[in-house]
Amino acid sequence: MTRTVFITLLFIVGFSISCTQEEEKPIPREKMTEVMTDIYLAEVYSSIVNDSTGLSVNKNEDSLALYYKSVLNHHNVSLEEFSNSLRWYSDHPTELDSVYINLLNELSTMEGLVNAGAAAQ
Repeated sequence: MTRTVFITLLFIVGFSISCTQEEEKPIPREKMTEVMTDIYLAEVYSSIVNDSTGLSVNKNEDSLALYYKSVLNHHNVSLEEFSNSLRWYSDHPTELDSVYINLLNELSTMEGLVNAGAAAQ
C-alpha cells in the first residue's frame, strides 16, 4: 500500500512540475523520511474522513490537497523543493530505498505505540 501511495504521489508531482536543467540537492534523507511519513498518514486520513453519509472509503481530494500543503508547511518545504527531491530520489533508487526503509520503520514504531496503548487500556 505504501508503494502505491508513493507511485501515485510521484506521478502527480512529476506531471505538475517541469523538469529542471541542473540537478539540485535533495531534501536530506532524514527530513524526506519525515515528510513522506506525514504525507502517507495524510493519504490514509483522507481516505477515512467522515462525511455526512458516514465513513467514506474514497479519498477526499480537497482535504488531501490541504493536508499536503499543511505537511509541507510544517516541514518548511515548498512544493517545488519536495517535487525536485522526489524526482532526485526516484533517479537514485538506493537512496530512495533508504527513505522507504526509514519510513516503514517509523510507521512500525507508530503502530507499536498504538497497539501498546490499546493493550494498556
